[in-house]
Amino acid sequence: MQTVQVIGNATSTIKHPALDGWRLLAVQPLDIKDQPDGFPFLAIDNLGAGKGDTVFVTSDGKSIRSMVGRDDCPVRYAVQGFIDS
Repeated sequence: MQTVQVIGNATSTIKHPALDGWRLLAVQPLDIKDQPDGFPFLAIDNLGAGKGDTVFVTSDGKSIRSMVGRDDCPVRYAVQGFIDS
């Protein structure tokens, strides 16, 4: 799991069918001091995270495929929960 901050939403007119109904978020990875660490990436979200929220994501493929309910899901990151401040 990795701590990230939501920096915005991503909009796509054409998505893989496994992503129907899922929101795409642009997220910025954070280091141990909550400072930006690396390049932003996309993650799927079904918890309703918004810009400025700090969340944690997983890159576990089996967990993500289980969440989405499809074995052909091309997603690498998914929001798992919120981090309280």
